[in-house]
Amino acid sequence: MAKINKVSAQPQYWLVRIDVTDPDCLFSIKSQMTYQRVVKAVSPNAATKAAANYCNKYKKIHPGVDFKYSTKDVTPYYYPIRLDPKPEDSTGVRKIKV
Repeated sequence: MAKINKVSAQPQYWLVRIDVTDPDCLFSIKSQMTYQRVVKAVSPNAATKAAANYCNKYKKIHPGVDFKYSTKDVTPYYYPIRLDPKPEDSTGVRKIKV
């Protein structure tokens, strides 16, 4: 029986909430905004470290803008995959030779 690698069984992508406070509207047209960033990491702790690096990087790029990440709102993210693609001729579009 094949062994399953523990790291490959865990989700590889995580959603981390980022809160932005921008009083001068340099980064965004809103003074306060919240968005979720997809981070590729092995664990939730690694995802929060990647979010910390992201926030520190953007604080240097946009001085005067405060970027904060949430350690509580780290959730696994799964890319949507369509498992049953429709064949081309079931779409109702047909080629007619003239």
